Amino acid sequence: MATLTAITRYPIKSTAGEALNSAEVTEEGLCRDRRFMVVKPDGRFVTARTHPQLQRVTARFDGRYLRLLCDDQTALDASRDHFGEQRFATGVWADDFEAFTTTFALDAWFSRIVAEPVHLLWLGERSARFRETIGTRVSFADGYPLLLTSTASLADVNARTDGTHVMAQFRPNVVVAGVDAFAEDAWRRIRIGDVVFRVAKPCARCVMITVDPATGRRRTDGEPLRTLSSYRNQGKDVMFGQNLIAENPGRLRRGDTVEILE
Repeated sequence: MATLTAITRYPIKSTAGEALNSAEVTEEGLCRDRRFMVVKPDGRFVTARTHPQLQRVTARFDGRYLRLLCDDQTALDASRDHFGEQRFATGVWADDFEAFTTTFALDAWFSRIVAEPVHLLWLGERSARFRETIGTRVSFADGYPLLLTSTASLADVNARTDGTHVMAQFRPNVVVAGVDAFAEDAWRRIRIGDVVFRVAKPCARCVMITVDPATGRRRTDGEPLRTLSSYRNQGKDVMFGQNLIAENPGRLRRGDTVEILE
């Protein structure tokens, strides 16, 4: 039987994930998922593709207070009440939209982490980013509200590579157990808990999956991207996981049955 074995949200794009026992799902994805993003002064977004040390940052956001931790950096707490809320032009890939400034202290904290001047932006209570191609609002995520992977698919990758890779390298929101490797490729609609999801498209992977989440450093052997590229190609893209769009709001809980509707 297919079951939901893990739920993870990422309060800040490209930083470490937060494991959850349950989560609310909205049109934009998991509640409080990717509500913050690090950007350069001109608004271009900064991720672990170019700054892998971001994955050493642990963030917790309860909707009112943000707490940051990273190695020997002094922990930083910030209240939503102190965010500047000045509109700031930014974008993710081809989508241009506006978000909000936070505080000078948050900007300075992240500037030390990435060793260059940056700002930390807040998406706001409601995302200004509406993606016409999928007909929904989206957070600071790359392109879709949620990402699904399966434990069997990761096991298949590990069986083909040297060493052991962990699911955190692929940064999913939901992980399914009890299915065959890459069974998710054939799914079109599924139900998990209260929520029906449209399985929109496979997720194209990049160098970011070669970052070790424990160290914030990129592997020198190019794995697991190198191995995936030998058997998981679609055209020029290397695929692992499936992007999801929720058809209704609801709650997910670890242990929920995953029902394949189509």
